[in-house]
Amino acid sequence: MKSFSIEDIKTFMNDLLVNERYDSFYLFEARIKTGLDYYIRGKINKEFFDYDIKDSLEEYELWGNVKETVFSLMKGKRLPVSFKIILMFNNENVGRLIEMNNLPVAPTDITGLFYNINYEDEKLSVTTGTSLKVFTLDKTLDNLWDDTVGKYYI
Repeated sequence: MKSFSIEDIKTFMNDLLVNERYDSFYLFEARIKTGLDYYIRGKINKEFFDYDIKDSLEEYELWGNVKETVFSLMKGKRLPVSFKIILMFNNENVGRLIEMNNLPVAPTDITGLFYNINYEDEKLSVTTGTSLKVFTLDKTLDNLWDDTVGKYYI
């Protein structure tokens, strides 16, 4: 786990909410505190959809499909009091990261590679996180995820 302080908040937020930089990530959850508290869980409710497409749905919604909704909850005359947005690297990219780096872990052993965005007290930070379904003392994946975020997503 590594934490990054974001100095240029305006550019980062533009990349997050307007540009396509993070669109391929899944939304795990979002919490926005303005005049009200909002909570969005990114897990798709498959029972809502028709039977013929349920099996083709991912477990989580792509950030690119919900960022406008989140943005609409944040924008206004005042900045949010705080927010936390947790994104996850999508399954295809997780597989690619493992393959490109010859890691000794299967994509199915990974619960998620997380990208935690936290805004509070007018400060913005990003923290990385990994979650595995199996126990291992090997921190190669953790370090690789930290490096990937620092190199491409900060």
